[in-house]
Amino acid sequence: MMPAHSDPLEDDADAAADELEFAPSFASGDSLRPAPQEAKDGAQASRTQFGPAPEPGRSLIPTHPIILRDLPPQAESHPTQAQLNRLHRTLNQRDLLILQSLHDYRYLNTLQVKELFFPSLRSCQMRLQSLKDLGLIYSWKVIETPGVRRRHSLLLISARGARVLADWHGDDPRDYVERSHDARDHCWHATHDLEANQFFIAVITQSREREDEGLLIWYGEEHVRAERRATAREYKWPVPTPDGCGVYLAASGRIIFDLEWDRATESLARLRQKIGSYVGHFEHYREAELHHVLFVVPTDDREDKLQHTIWRERPRFGHDSCCSFWTTTAYRLRDWGPLGAIWLAVEIRATEAPPHQVTKLRRRTPLNQLAPILPNERAIADCIGKPSWWERRPGGGQVA
Repeated sequence: MMPAHSDPLEDDADAAADELEFAPSFASGDSLRPAPQEAKDGAQASRTQFGPAPEPGRSLIPTHPIILRDLPPQAESHPTQAQLNRLHRTLNQRDLLILQSLHDYRYLNTLQVKELFFPSLRSCQMRLQSLKDLGLIYSWKVIETPGVRRRHSLLLISARGARVLADWHGDDPRDYVERSHDARDHCWHATHDLEANQFFIAVITQSREREDEGLLIWYGEEHVRAERRATAREYKWPVPTPDGCGVYLAASGRIIFDLEWDRATESLARLRQKIGSYVGHFEHYREAELHHVLFVVPTDDREDKLQHTIWRERPRFGHDSCCSFWTTTAYRLRDWGPLGAIWLAVEIRATEAPPHQVTKLRRRTPLNQLAPILPNERAIADCIGKPSWWERRPGGGQVA
């Protein structure tokens, strides 16, 4: 049974203090398994399990989180054109980009939105509350048991917010609303999505103080899947579906990468299929080795097995053109960040198998030192997370 949440959960000051108790989202565990829960005031609770307790070196993650799914009727209302016009006069560019980000990346939490758009957590909370009051977003409380300990609120766009966003773009709202309903009704993998999104947030945060670097593009999983499926249907290619794709601007040029966030829930046979889809897809590209596929895995042992699996599959490649595979672990990511020297190349052209514990023997590379594919012709100030970046990027992080 879900413990009844007490009044302090509703207190803004306590909520702000609890939000500051941030545990990094770089972790791994079992996929979410929802179970029915009781909730107060009509809020629908979704309980999730994360598997065994974290091992030493793993980042802290709630062991028994409960998502309090609050579904106010206003969030599903169908605004008239006059109401849409009034809403547009109420919203500023940053508000619209928040809605766009929730549409593109499905789930963000309060701190992640703060890192993208706000100077302080308090200012972020106040603006998000306004968007919630307008019925444009859902803000679901997340608590951890045993006891009642607040975590960052889970944010997603509502159907009303999706209609406002579609009207802003001049598009038919049906696809927007359908995606919002899918995120609302199928949130069992929200933790995986939050962790994968946190990788890109960490890239943005870590590069913010670097004057000559930044994340120019962040494609969400839905965008990449749709784009590559269209290409695959046309040319009959395999379809790799990463958890996100990025374009990072470094001094050397544009670095393009896919992210595979592995929580050790897939078998090595499934990983071999996934690797084969990448190879089959990028073999049709010139300079395919300049497209980097980044795997984040839970442990050194998992990384060893993945390195050996990719190496063993190399005879299937059958050509010299192949994307570049890189691996790291969640605890390295937590300790040094994505721009640290944490990425280990997979030597697919080596004639001998990688030795056991290869993860501890070979030199690692920072993300900003991976081989670029194009010179950089964009201003670093346009990168995501730079001051007032949303004013120069009205289309959001998926539009350059």
